[in-house]
Amino acid sequence: MKIKHGIIRKWAPVFALAIILVGCEQKVQVTPDQVTNEFAKAKSSFDELMKYNPPETMTYNYRNLMSQAEEAKAKGNFEQATALAKKAEEQAILSIQLIKDTLGKDTEKLADAKTQIEGMFPVNRNTVAKFWQFQGRLNNNDFGTLDPDVNALLKSIEQEKKLTMITDRYLVVSAPQEYIKQWGNVRIYKEITTDGKLKDVVDSVTPGARVKVLKIKLFSPDTTFYFVETGSGSQGWMAEKYISEESKF
Repeated sequence: MKIKHGIIRKWAPVFALAIILVGCEQKVQVTPDQVTNEFAKAKSSFDELMKYNPPETMTYNYRNLMSQAEEAKAKGNFEQATALAKKAEEQAILSIQLIKDTLGKDTEKLADAKTQIEGMFPVNRNTVAKFWQFQGRLNNNDFGTLDPDVNALLKSIEQEKKLTMITDRYLVVSAPQEYIKQWGNVRIYKEITTDGKLKDVVDSVTPGARVKVLKIKLFSPDTTFYFVETGSGSQGWMAEKYISEESKF
C-alpha cells in the first residue's frame, strides 16, 4: 500500500497538469473559408430545388435559415453561421426529395387520367388540353401547383363520367375536297407507328358516312387518333381531323 501511495504522490503533479491542459484546450475554430464552403453547398442545393419551380412554402425554411446564417457571419460568429447553413442545406434537400416523390405520384395519376379520357365519349377537348398541359409541366419537372392541378383534373374526369350518358358512339367522316381529289375516300389504318404515323391501309370510308368509335388514343398535344368500325365491319385507326360530330367540309 505504501508503494502505491508513493507512486500516486510521485505522479500527482503530472496528472494535475494534464487535467489543466485538457480544460484549457480550445475548440477548433471555424475559418472563413469553411463558412464560404458551407454557404456554397447550401446554395447549390437551393439552386437544384429551384429547378422544380417550388411554391414559396417549400423554400421558406431555407431562406429563413440562410438569413440567420448571413447575420451570424456578419457578426463574425462563423461557427453558428456554418451550423445554420448546414441546416438550410438539409431543408433544401428534404424539399427536393418531397418534390421528387410527389412528381412520381403525379406520373401515375396522369397515366390514370389518360386511360380514363381515352375511354370516354364524347371527348371533352378542354379536358384533353388540360391533360397535355399538365403532362408538359411534369415532363419539365415544373412542380409549382402541379399536384393540386392533377388532383382537380381527376375529380373533373370523375364528374364528367357521371354526367356522360351518351351511348351512341357514332361520328361522321369528313375530308376537304383536296384530300378527296388526291386520295378518294378517307382511309383507315391498321396501326399507329411510334412516331405518330398511320400505317397499312385497312379500308376507306366515304365522306359523310358514320363510323362507330371503339376507342381513342391521345398521342400528343396536337394528335389524337380514333379506332373506329365502319358499316362494313372493318376496324382501324383514323386521324381526329377526319372525324367529327358533323361534317366540317
